[in-house]
Parts: sequence; C-alpha cells; structure tokens
Amino acid sequence: MTQHSLRAALLCSSMLAGITPALAQTATTTLPEPIEVRDQAPSVPTTETTAGPVRGYQALTTQSVTRTQTSLQETPISVQVIPRQMIDEQGAITLQDALRNAPSTKALPALSVGQLGPKVRGFAGERYIDGLPNYYDPGSRDLLVNVERIEVLKGPPSFLAQGGQTPTGGVINILSKLPEPKQFFEIGITGGSYGLITPFFDFNQPLTEDGTVLFRMTGQYEAANSNIDIVNRRSYEINPTLTFTNNRTTTLTIQGRLSHRDQQDYSGLPISGTLNNSLYTVRRTLFPSNASIPRTSSDIASLTVRLDHQFNDMWSVNSAARISSARFREPSQFVLSNNPLLPPSTFGVFNGRLNEDTSEISFNTNFIAKFDSGPAKTQVLLGVDYDRVTDKGFLNADIAGFVDFSNPVFPNYVEPASGPFTSFSNVDNNYLNVGMMLQVQSTLWERLHVLGGLRLGHVEINSNELVTGSSFKTDETRLLPRVGVAFDITPAITVFANYAQGMRPVPFFNGPSAPKPELSSQVEAGLKLNFAQGLSGTVSLFDITRNNVVAASALVPGLQVQTGQQRSQGVDADLVWQPNPNWSFLASMAWMYPRVVKDTVNEGKILDQVPRAAGRLWGTYRVTEGALTGLSVGAGLYAASPQAVNLTNTGFTPGFVTFDARIAYSWQNWTLAVVGRNLADRQYYLPYPYLDGRVAPAEGRTVFATLSARF
Repeated sequence: MTQHSLRAALLCSSMLAGITPALAQTATTTLPEPIEVRDQAPSVPTTETTAGPVRGYQALTTQSVTRTQTSLQETPISVQVIPRQMIDEQGAITLQDALRNAPSTKALPALSVGQLGPKVRGFAGERYIDGLPNYYDPGSRDLLVNVERIEVLKGPPSFLAQGGQTPTGGVINILSKLPEPKQFFEIGITGGSYGLITPFFDFNQPLTEDGTVLFRMTGQYEAANSNIDIVNRRSYEINPTLTFTNNRTTTLTIQGRLSHRDQQDYSGLPISGTLNNSLYTVRRTLFPSNASIPRTSSDIASLTVRLDHQFNDMWSVNSAARISSARFREPSQFVLSNNPLLPPSTFGVFNGRLNEDTSEISFNTNFIAKFDSGPAKTQVLLGVDYDRVTDKGFLNADIAGFVDFSNPVFPNYVEPASGPFTSFSNVDNNYLNVGMMLQVQSTLWERLHVLGGLRLGHVEINSNELVTGSSFKTDETRLLPRVGVAFDITPAITVFANYAQGMRPVPFFNGPSAPKPELSSQVEAGLKLNFAQGLSGTVSLFDITRNNVVAASALVPGLQVQTGQQRSQGVDADLVWQPNPNWSFLASMAWMYPRVVKDTVNEGKILDQVPRAAGRLWGTYRVTEGALTGLSVGAGLYAASPQAVNLTNTGFTPGFVTFDARIAYSWQNWTLAVVGRNLADRQYYLPYPYLDGRVAPAEGRTVFATLSARF
C-alpha cells in the first residue's frame, strides 16, 4: 500500500471505531571511455560494459554517487555494485533475489503489488532507473531482463537523488542495458516451481556500418503462481533503446519503457493465528480475501532522452530527461488489525478500492570541468535537476462482514450498485523537487581524494483532500551539504569518511498545519579494499538520524504530528574474493540498531520490516579447461535475524537461514542452468508491508531451469 494507503488506514481506523471502541547514468551508449582505475596485475581480467568496467563480481566504477563515472576505490561514500555476472550466476529471478547480496538492503517481497519502496539501513529507500526518480515504482519492478547492473547508494541521497519520494536510507539505482556496436541476439526461457514461465529476449543491432546509429530492445513476460492459494501474477515489459553517436564527442540516447503487472491483492496474514497461535492457527497458504476479487494492476509508460557531449578536453555536459505516466488499480479485501475484533478469532473484514493515477516529469543537467593543477586532479560539476509529479487517487472502503479465521469463509467482493464505497480519501496533489548543486572532486598527490558539494534544494507540495475539503502547501528551500575524504594508506587499502544531509517532503499528512520537510543526516567511516590477489570490498560504520518524522497524536485520535525522531546505527560490509578466473566468492553482512528515539507512542521501539543482522555467502566455481569446460557450480547461504512486524513491536518473525545452489553448462551458443532456492525447505514467516504490518509465509523449496541461446 502507498503512503496514501497508510493515511487511509488511519481513517479506516475511525470507521472501525464506529463498530467497536478501538545518477545518473553517464556512460556513453557505446563502450564508455575508460577512466583511470587502480590495476595491480589483477587475477581476473577487466571487461568493459556500457555501465562501466567490471572484473567478474567486482565493479571498478560507480555512476550513482557523483553523476560522473568515478573509481569506486576513490569514492569516499559507501556504494555497492551488483554486476550482471553476479545476477546471472546466482540465477536471480526477482529484484529481491539480487538485493540479498547488498548488506543492510531489503527489497519488497515479490507478493507485494503495493506502491512502496525498498529499505536501506533501516529506512525507506527508493528504486531509481538510470539516475532518475521513479515515483511509486509502478509496473513490473521485479523483472531483470533490462538490468546491466544495480548500484546501491547508502545514506540520505538528497544531494544527487532529489525527486520521487526522496528516500532517507538510500537509492537502488538500476542501470539499464544500452546498445552496443556488436550485433547479437539472445533468447531464453525460465520455468519451474509454482508454475513459473518467463520467456525473455535481448536484441542488439547496429543500424549503420560505422556504428553511429545503434538499436537494442529487451523484453520479458512472466506468469507465475505463488505459495498462497489462488494468487498468481502476470508481468511484462518492453524496453526499446536507440542511440545516435559520432563515436567521439556526442551521444544521444532515446529509451522507451512499457511495463505491466497484475495479480490478486494479497493483504498478508495477521499476527494472531500465525506468530501467535496459542488459541487458534491460520493456515499458512490462506488467501485472506474472497477468491473472486478482481485483479490489481500496475502500469507505466515512459520515455527517456539523454545527451552526452564533450565540448573540449576540459568541458563536457550530460543531460537526461524523462516523462512517464502510471496507473494503479487495487481492489482489496482486508482486516484493519493484527488481532481479532471478536475473540478468539473473528475479524471485521472490509472491501475497498484504491486507485492512483500519476504522471512525472524529471530532468537533470550537469556541466563538468576537468583540469589538473600542480599535485591536484580536479573535477567540478555544476548541476540542476527538476522533478514534478501529479498524483490523483482515492481510497474507498466499507465493512463487508465478519470472518472467523479459524474456519474462514470470506464475504463476496461487491462494489455497491448504488455507487462507490464510502470515500475516505480523494487527493489531487502536486509535488515539486528542484535543486542546483556545486560539486568538487579532487585527487591530491595521487593518494588523497576529496569530495565536497552544496545543494540548494527546494521542495513544494500542493495537497488537496477532496473528501474533507482540506488542503495544505509545503514550500521550503534549504542548503544541503555533503563532504567526504578518502586516503590511500597503500595502493590496496583506502580509509574514508563522509557527512551528508538530506531533506524529504511529507506528501500525506493529517495534522493541524502544513507539514515541514523531514530532515536527515548521516555520518559514515570505513575501509575500501582492492588487492591484486582478488580481494576487494567495503567495510563501513554508519549513523543516520531522521527528524520531523510523522507520528500519531497522543491527544487527538487520527491526527498526526511531527515530533518523531528515528536513528539507525550499525556496520555493513561487502567483500569479493576472486583468486583466479575459476573462483568467485561473495561475503556480505550487516548489523544495525534501527530504533525510534522520539515518538508520542512508540518511543524506544525497533524499526519494523528490517532485520538487525543479515548476511550472504556465495561461491561459484567455473571449469575453464578440459572436457567439462563451460560447467559452473555455485552455492550459498542467506541468513537474517528476527524482524519486527510493525512499529509497535507486537510481533517478531523468527530468524532464518536458507541454502541456495545453481549448476549451469554452456556449450557453443547454448546455456542450460538449474537453480534451487531454500533447498532445506525451511518454513518461516516474513514481515509483510501492508497497512500497519502483517506477515507472509516464505516460499519453501523451489527449483527453476533456464535455457538460453546467444547468437
């Protein structure tokens, strides 16, 4: 459910009370010009991609932190890159699968069709595409056919990633596949457990002999059942991209995206009867709604245009703009509480409908100057960005009946013939994020790397609630700094530290006056490693604080106030070891203490929906000589500690460990891969982001096979 939905849930609470007291991507679309990166006779060769150079599981540069392609080793900020090779060799099906490699990062479960985002370091994150915001992340967010790499920027990203919902914890920036000068065509299909069938293709074709006009299109369709009764999803996306370039100074890239997803809205299970089954037990696979409920759908169509131009040896410019239109339709049947309305097991069930129509226009333009002066190599960036969203939607609902969850029979989902459900929210909102920025990157004496910048950020919200006739306007401008420094102790070991501030608008607010923007700050320090023996990675200590957090009023039920403060402190690490081309190992872990520091109700509580500790181990072995050349085998573990279901901490899902494996064989143009997940068939619940928090059963043992060919 969206923030709109969460607000509406508070309004629905009053209904219940009536029943009972209760980064842009800067690489050119041909292979990008290599930047200077540290190379100490590495054990694994470097491969150039349209998103930057990679060395097996190790990316050497990042595009998400500075709006320029920058050496990861010299970037004084924590960012993790998940290259395409890692995604493929683990057999990832969804974004959630891929992001298990990123410590302190949690994606939405595949069952969720709600308009929420991932979480990073305990706080809300957001998925960007090619450095531009993607409000509500509509369409088929989990399909991976067009992903070249995933860059996880950690901490308040307002300095460079202002727009959308402007997250606090970090940004998941998806860098898309772009046209290449070499012709190829790949086609494949994946199938397996829960009736999964997902064909895909990747077609790349130069349109001129000199490589000045290039075309690439990717596409994927998915049909799958789930571990929940009757719930099945259908998704597809098409991504055509056209590039015009003179292969020297100028590149124009035009990207289209058409994406769709639909399934039955799954509202999760209450804590009562699942985590707490002392009085009765709810069947794990129960779909807690009438089976005939109409399907929820999410759609987006977008067009992105990007221009890269080199004026001379000193000056260049990159500019990207996107226009998109999205549509969300969610018929739903749900309960408002984790506990029964009538003990021991009877809940009040509501029928509802959430509709949302959004359009977004965003762009950023950056002028970059590079020059050397004495012992300093300096890069100055002057940038401006703009993001405007129109958001129109409503939530209507009515009580449908009462259901005994120990023996459930759900009422029909019927919208009243005389008109819609009772309207609890109907908004017509506009959000504007605008900023100007100055950033300076400088390397002194080849060992000291300094990053500093100021952003003049402006946020504006015009909110109109048509049900009550109320409205508010938020209009605030603030100077946001970011500074960082990295120092090479040796060519392989770099220490770094940074400080950053962020500002996030509050779009849905039910308070006595217009909301103030939420403010955040992060202090971070750590180590970056890049050894010739194949060991690389980042270890980081962090401390993030949020202020002006929305909380429930202790005096007036249903009213909101901005007295909250939340804080997350911890350590995360991601390490890759590749001793030779045959072996690749990944180890990532995070421990954090995300908590409510100040609140009218939940002070001292642990933040919900995130584990305090989690980690991933994975290893792959490839046969490169002999009769078995082309064979690869990989296996790994993922572990997570207990997680709070909701902010009131009334329930915690148990910790768990799962075991996954993959075996693949490539022969000439063909590849066959078989992937097993949760091979020990561990049965457990996960927190599920619906209303104030529910639970959902994790999938048991699953097996998938992929057959693909590349010509």
